[in-house]
Amino acid sequence: MTERTNAHFNKIFNGLKLLVLTLDENQKISYANPFFLHLINSSFASIQGKNWSDVFVHEQNTAIKDILEKTSHEKHSAQYIDELKTQDGNILLVKWNITALENENSIYQGILCIGEDITQHMNNEASLQRQLSELAILHGITLSATTSQTMDDLVADATRLLTSVFSLNNYGIYLANGTNSLIMHDSYQGLTDKKNRDKIIPSTEGILGYVFQSGELYYSEDVQKDKKYYSFDPRTKSELAVPIRLHQATIGVINAESEEINAFTEEDKRLLTTFADTLSIAIEKINLFESTQQQAKEISLLYETAIATSSVLDSEKLFSTIYEKVKKILPLDTFVIVKTVKPNNEYVVVSAIENNKRLIEWEGIPFQIEPDSPFGWVIQKQKPLLIQDLTAEKVFSTPIHEEQPARSWLGIPLIVHEKAIGVMAVQSYKPGIFSKNDLHLVESLGSQIAITMENTRLLEQTQRQLERLSALHDIDLVINSSLDLRVTLNILLDQVVEKLNVDAAAVLLLNQQTQLLNFAAGRGFRTRTIESYKLRLGEGISGQATMERHLVQALDLFESDEGMAYLPLLQEEGFLSFYSVPLIAKGQVKGVLDIFNRKLITPDQDWIFFLETLAGQAAIAIDNTTLLENLQRSNIELSLAYDTTLEGWTRALDLRDQETEGHTQRVVEMTVRLAQLMGIADKDLIHIRRGALLHDIGKMGIPDSILLKPGPLTEEEWLIMRKHPVFAYNLLSPIAHLRQALDIPYCHHEWWNGSGYPRQLKGEEIPLSARIFSVVDVWDALTSDRPYRKAWNAKKTLDYIEEQKDIQFDPQVVELFLKLIKNELFKKL
Repeated sequence: MTERTNAHFNKIFNGLKLLVLTLDENQKISYANPFFLHLINSSFASIQGKNWSDVFVHEQNTAIKDILEKTSHEKHSAQYIDELKTQDGNILLVKWNITALENENSIYQGILCIGEDITQHMNNEASLQRQLSELAILHGITLSATTSQTMDDLVADATRLLTSVFSLNNYGIYLANGTNSLIMHDSYQGLTDKKNRDKIIPSTEGILGYVFQSGELYYSEDVQKDKKYYSFDPRTKSELAVPIRLHQATIGVINAESEEINAFTEEDKRLLTTFADTLSIAIEKINLFESTQQQAKEISLLYETAIATSSVLDSEKLFSTIYEKVKKILPLDTFVIVKTVKPNNEYVVVSAIENNKRLIEWEGIPFQIEPDSPFGWVIQKQKPLLIQDLTAEKVFSTPIHEEQPARSWLGIPLIVHEKAIGVMAVQSYKPGIFSKNDLHLVESLGSQIAITMENTRLLEQTQRQLERLSALHDIDLVINSSLDLRVTLNILLDQVVEKLNVDAAAVLLLNQQTQLLNFAAGRGFRTRTIESYKLRLGEGISGQATMERHLVQALDLFESDEGMAYLPLLQEEGFLSFYSVPLIAKGQVKGVLDIFNRKLITPDQDWIFFLETLAGQAAIAIDNTTLLENLQRSNIELSLAYDTTLEGWTRALDLRDQETEGHTQRVVEMTVRLAQLMGIADKDLIHIRRGALLHDIGKMGIPDSILLKPGPLTEEEWLIMRKHPVFAYNLLSPIAHLRQALDIPYCHHEWWNGSGYPRQLKGEEIPLSARIFSVVDVWDALTSDRPYRKAWNAKKTLDYIEEQKDIQFDPQVVELFLKLIKNELFKKL
């Protein structure tokens, strides 16, 4: 550029509030107007010939370099905004219009850059945009107050609205938890550490505590120098906290933290204060809405619970129904109901549910009622209790030990007739999860649940008593009808396991000679170890119960020295609780009834009474069976004595009557075999056997002169001989034990056609046993030698017997007899 050209530019741009630069063909500064030089506090000589980047040091230099290159080659115009630092240190925003310079022949001469200070315009635009943002978030929180259904929804919306205004490392809202602490809302942004997110801030600590107590805004430009700062995030350099106040009370705090020192402006303070005031109004609306909903919930919950529980008849279903109702209104993780056991000053878990899963391992566990436990406090005070963070409380111990400790806890007493029968409690693994409204809501259920539980308990008690009476009746029937002790004990043990709700039971009987308790029967065992047990009197709990003659219990076998007698069994089976009851009948110990359970049990008096009653039944069953066995033994011995006597009579008869020697034993054996083939019951065979033994007992009344006569008998002698069946009848009929054996001695000489003696019976008038015996008797007589003739051979005898069917013998008996004899003869070949 020439001096003439520069002078020309000075005339044009002098006095204008514009920044003008020209660049030559090599993009070196060739002109700068006085206004530009004044702003940068520099002379033209100091910048003449320099590049753009030598004057404007900025991260956008690459962009302007590209624009200048493009302008010089393509000869087009462009706009560009850059920052310019003035001599007083201010930063101006300059909008540059960049155009190629050409001579009259359109030859490229350089670049003209004309800049306009747009700083104020941009500031005005930013201010307007901020105002619009403020109005937007205030309108947003007002709108949220009308659309949010819960406080959580409202606070979450408020936190999202803050995101549109601030760019911070962590920010959000803390809500008051009573008067003692602040709880970080779940929508809080920036703190991802669960330990921090679950933190409850004491209302007297840190900047938040100060704001909560004073009700005033607090700004810390540099938290590292501020003693009030309660460190959460090491990145934080400055913090702004604004109270949320409602009706002269602080109900929460809006907290904003930045990674920059002195990051917040007066406008930020004003905006957050206005935001907090608007949020407090919205919170009041939500509180009114939730209060109305709370009342509706209480009425609905009471009605639904009453309807749902009115038809429930057992405790397990009752507790499940209550859980389903409560979890609809509370964000719980764990639900627990305990009942008190007054005599032992304990409470027992009767229902425990976690995330819809029943915790069976908790049920039945007894706990001492201690005032430093939440359950103990509620039971003793008979008042509801709300704990926002158990880990922060110094008064209470953890209610029930779990892998993941409870943080929030809410419990109500269950009171019937002014006495606490138990506690219903809900737990959460998050702190501050339950509110006072939740407490009131659950408390409204307390009396209803308590009454329903008591009614269910009374109904179950009545049902249990009826079942136990029925069980005792069944056992009585078995005792009276069964002759097998093992069967009786097995049925009794089935009732013990079922009605006492235990895992296993066994009966050990006392051997009076060895003084050992021996296994007799068992139910519910997974192994057969119990079957080998033999305990001495006084050894272990069972031996102790036998010696002391009263019930002995061990609620925890592994803590009891007495449990050592059963140690292998305990280790294999996993038993924890044990009861042993002596079995005593008529003042004598018969054995022990042992009860085993794989969980700790806390029985009431009814349970123990029923156990002792069952033990009494077992003792009676053992005593009755022992008496019956002794009686049966006596009967067998007596029966053997009878049979021995009868056999003695037959041997005496054999000795007297040489003709019948050995005859009796042969016909007895064959008659019994033929009777079996004829289908006669086993129980009647004994009478047939005795009848066969005594078939000729009537000959005891025949004189020797006739009985032992070597030659044929006269007619008068035959008349006397034919009386021997009547003699047998007269001899045996007075003996009750032999009355059922009379048929053969009395009727074995009757003929099928009615021509026999002594009563000329015909056909089936003749007893079957006599019909059977008569065939066998003739067979043995004809095939045996007699003084007056030689024995017949088998064929001749069988032919004779077959000829006599329908005359002397029953044809059906003859047919079976012939098969029997032929089989016997075939076996001998």
